[in-house]
Amino acid sequence: MPKPRSSPAPVETRLAWHERALRFVAVALPFGLALTRAAGSGQWRDDLPALRDLGLLAVGVGGGASTPLTQALGLLPLGPRTFRAALGGAIALGVASILLFGLARRLLRAHGAGPTLASALAALGTLTAALSPVFQREATVGGGAMIAVALALGTLLAGTSALRAEGALAVRGAVLFGALAGATLAESPPAAFAAVFAVLATPIAERLPFGNTAGIEPSPIPSRKLVAVSFASMAVVALLLLVPLVVRPLAPRAFADVGRALSAADLTGFDVAGPRLSSLAAWAREVGVASLLIALGGAIVSLLAPGARGLVAPLVAFVAFDTLIPARAFAALYADPMTPVRALAVAALAVCSALGVCAVTHKLLELRLPMAKSGAVLVVVFHVTLVALSSEEAGYVADRGKQLAAEEWTDGALGRLEPSSAILVRSPALAFRLWAARLLRGERPDVLIVPERLLHRGRVALSLLAVDPEIEPLLRDYALAGQPSEYALSKLADVRPLHAEIERSWPRRLVSHLTVDGCWLEYAPQPLGPSDRKLSTTASLQPIRRVMAAIAAPIVPDTATSTVVAGTLRDQSAVLSMLGEHDAAQAFLDEVGRLAPGEVGLTGASIKHVILAKAMMVAANARAPRRPGISASRAP
Repeated sequence: MPKPRSSPAPVETRLAWHERALRFVAVALPFGLALTRAAGSGQWRDDLPALRDLGLLAVGVGGGASTPLTQALGLLPLGPRTFRAALGGAIALGVASILLFGLARRLLRAHGAGPTLASALAALGTLTAALSPVFQREATVGGGAMIAVALALGTLLAGTSALRAEGALAVRGAVLFGALAGATLAESPPAAFAAVFAVLATPIAERLPFGNTAGIEPSPIPSRKLVAVSFASMAVVALLLLVPLVVRPLAPRAFADVGRALSAADLTGFDVAGPRLSSLAAWAREVGVASLLIALGGAIVSLLAPGARGLVAPLVAFVAFDTLIPARAFAALYADPMTPVRALAVAALAVCSALGVCAVTHKLLELRLPMAKSGAVLVVVFHVTLVALSSEEAGYVADRGKQLAAEEWTDGALGRLEPSSAILVRSPALAFRLWAARLLRGERPDVLIVPERLLHRGRVALSLLAVDPEIEPLLRDYALAGQPSEYALSKLADVRPLHAEIERSWPRRLVSHLTVDGCWLEYAPQPLGPSDRKLSTTASLQPIRRVMAAIAAPIVPDTATSTVVAGTLRDQSAVLSMLGEHDAAQAFLDEVGRLAPGEVGLTGASIKHVILAKAMMVAANARAPRRPGISASRAP
């Protein structure tokens, strides 16, 4: 007599009305919050995705699925282009929530939970993940990791279903699995590898030599034919979505031609990035050790259950993949390529936490101890508090409507420039911010942006030469010597007001031409004396202070903008110190001390510290005595 095939959950035709209501809440609440928090103004985080998806820049492998989605959403007459680009991440969050709810419910039913309890705990697990900071942060910007997360979850569900199918259904499942895996590969290679790794973990876990007392037959190993079909489908879809990588520089609508090798890694030189923490360490720090132990207990119990082993194995694989190659806790100016894997690991821990709650409540009820029902209710209530905790922390870091410092910096950096100015930009991050402002808002098309670190890529130098032939000596200097000469800079400054982001290797001869001008250093055609720059130095801090006020406005300061402003102030202080103006240089360094960039990460522990510090500051200001005739700023 043949052994029964592994069946992870009872077959049910449809959900009851209250279960459908729970699923609707688990999907609509994260989607609605992400929609209200979506970026309506420019953010440093989405500059490169905006240039890739809307400006058709070739920025390396990735974004193959987000580009057509963003282009389609850009046709909607709904809000600014930044919001329409972020709308794709919110939609992907809703899709990921639906898939995660279905996966969690199937796993809970295989674990022995009743339909109502399975739906309730699946909704709680889905909300814990979908309302977490990493999900909300990536769902509120254009080109975020949520598109890759939704594709990876779809790949996982298609792959596990194809393993249990037979005949024609198995072939169709293999084609669907390959297509979704190819789309995930084109969007995010790390997410695709994690999804395929998770699917392969299912037949391996079902063949573990312990716990299978019922003699359930594991899922069969796919045949060579099915593997070939899946690989062919994946290759076709991936190649179709990666074709833009080759043809984007040739497209007439492309914003610029920066070659085909540019990627987010080019932003790291000017970025402040947090430490690499695994999802287990991050969960313990932000949520708590007790919740982590419950999640680990739920995963272990499910691995011991033959019916649930095949479904929980992919979740364990996500956490193991993230532990082996962890993502950074936060990054100011770019997205870590491992961020989709981190989001998948967080989703896995949330589902395992729901499994642990189910196991604990069942055990309490089986023991028939006094107050067992009350204890089970308290365990469920404790799990509900995780949802509130995740949502509260996500509101501080993912509410893009309150993060206006990047736009304030852009207004100060571009709005104050003279007509037909030129900017010599050293950091690619600043060049992308200026390009994104021009692309999304049509801001200052008369300004000539010279990205120093990108001149050797694609046709950047050729396009600049076509705009202004006077830049030819400057381009020749960079091609031959790697830095500008006094003659080339002065020749360009004669025809255009020239502003620069200084390179620390500039000699004193070049520095003597500089004067502080807001967010930049202005280059004069001739050397300047102390009297020429004294007035501009005093007035240049005013636009910087407006940006600093926008940085400190939200509860969690804008780390990205504070990093950029701190770098600008340090460069300006170095120039003033080299020119002998030590008092002015110290004043600029004092402003850096007020920013303290890099001190505030995007982890739960640091968020709590910032909120506590701001609360203490407000309380201290409220208790401070005020004397008549003395302003509040001078009150003791």
